[in-house]
Amino acid sequence: MSDRHLIIIGGGLAGLSAGCYARRAGFRTTIVEHNLALGGVCAAWHRGPYLVDGCIHWLTGGAFQQVYEELDILPAVKLNVLDTWVTYRDASTGFEVALTRDLDALARRLTDAAPEDAAEIARMRDGARALLAMHPSIDSPELATVGDTMSQLWEMRGALGSLVHFRKPMGRWAAEHVRSAQLRRMFAQLMPESTPALFLLLVLGYLGEGYLSRPVGGTEAFRDALVHAYRSLGGESMVHSTVDEVVVRGDRARGVRLADGTIMDADLVLSTSSGPETVLRLLGGRYEGDAMRKRMAAWTTFDPIVLASFGVAAPFAETPSLLELDRVPPFEVGGRRNDSLMVRVCNDDPCFAPVGHTVIQALVPTDYEWWATRGARYNDEKDVLAERLVGVLAPHFPGLADLVRLTDVATPLTYWHTARSWRGAFEGWQPSGEAIFARLHKRLSGLDGFYMAGQWVEPGGGVPTAVMSGRHAVQLMCRDEGRVFTPTGMNWN
Repeated sequence: MSDRHLIIIGGGLAGLSAGCYARRAGFRTTIVEHNLALGGVCAAWHRGPYLVDGCIHWLTGGAFQQVYEELDILPAVKLNVLDTWVTYRDASTGFEVALTRDLDALARRLTDAAPEDAAEIARMRDGARALLAMHPSIDSPELATVGDTMSQLWEMRGALGSLVHFRKPMGRWAAEHVRSAQLRRMFAQLMPESTPALFLLLVLGYLGEGYLSRPVGGTEAFRDALVHAYRSLGGESMVHSTVDEVVVRGDRARGVRLADGTIMDADLVLSTSSGPETVLRLLGGRYEGDAMRKRMAAWTTFDPIVLASFGVAAPFAETPSLLELDRVPPFEVGGRRNDSLMVRVCNDDPCFAPVGHTVIQALVPTDYEWWATRGARYNDEKDVLAERLVGVLAPHFPGLADLVRLTDVATPLTYWHTARSWRGAFEGWQPSGEAIFARLHKRLSGLDGFYMAGQWVEPGGGVPTAVMSGRHAVQLMCRDEGRVFTPTGMNWN
């Protein structure tokens, strides 16, 4: 067995995925994790009889299915295929539409609401199906050959019209092609306005094909299956250990220095920390520092959020499990005024609450600086916010105020303290403008033996891209080290 040692900074999904693939390729691996447990932002925690799910609202299958199988997440975790992705509700007008797996029925519902947009709605439905004919590779694009690229272009030929038409940002596409003010408003809430409209089509296409699901047992089951896979492969880990520096000698990564001064030697280092954290702090800006600063000035990160969870003594079984509430009475969350919020009702899996109970979660954008400067009032402000959100939710959940048995509020500081998420952004770069069409490399120019993986090298982020990113990084590593990439089984040669 090889003794080539790989240190992985960060024990989230990308780090665990990379650890599994690296072990199968014959590397000795050590994950160094800041938090008390592995998982990163793919987190769930128990509060009395309730399970607070901090991550997976819906899981994308399709091409990613193979990755879940390679990582032994499937079939260990069962998946419930979604018939409805999200239900949009305009609280001021009563307009409501469920985005369902039956795309024809969805198109009819939208056309009934906005007959003036019938042609564009049909184009959306047909475009969603056309994009499904494309089969993205799960291999690293940095290893793609000219032949691979030509094959992908040929495969895209049937969807070319949709690719061109829906490449525009959501806001621009809606302004130019959607006549109904109600539908424009709905689309603006479903996706950030700067996100290419293609993303909406991809989600709808995957929904229609049965590629959207939720793991039975929630985030906890998904995360624990991946942790178990890594440990079963003999991977090592250290928790509650913060990396302060990547040790570099002769323009090659040689290990890491921990916050307590401990030096850990390694032959290779892979960082899954945020891009700014990795490039500017751990490496001191010596490698592609200027490029990172320019990116930070020009690109947009995902908004930091507050995740407020309420354990309630009612099942709310008939309420949609994912609800976008729009045009609610304006309310403030950490210095930011909102009139909409995403609500998760954990009524589709008994793992979250005792019989007759459920967990209701409100996810709302907020401001990092505001929470970071609360000082001694930090916990009081969380209590005030929780009470305010119960008031916002109450018209949609009758009797809610008297039914709440547990309150749990996670702020941007929670994400920073537990997962070192840059300024509380639980995902990295938004898939907008240059970011989505740029190819962020997993190596830094001038630095050998060093790799990056995770949501900050995959604009758009999310669970599927995180685990895929770990796979891609190890593919590059195997090429550089002259090893055979072994996605399943073991390779000790």
